[in-house]
Amino acid sequence: MDHANPDSQGDRTTVVLERTIRHVEDELRGAPEEEVVARLRAELPADVDVPEHNLLAAARAIAEGRREDGTPER
Repeated sequence: MDHANPDSQGDRTTVVLERTIRHVEDELRGAPEEEVVARLRAELPADVDVPEHNLLAAARAIAEGRREDGTPER
């Protein structure tokens, strides 16, 4: 990782968040949003700083049974 390049940290954050979402979304689809947020926070590595609005958007999408990009789950 290139610590001098802030984009490399952002890219890593995005990848880690996407992997975490995929890891929990099937299990938590339709669960209360607060439960999804708590699980995402628990699953994310401590050294990854995900912006709160991204975390909440992902949790809302999972709780509503859709993907974060708005497309319905199959």
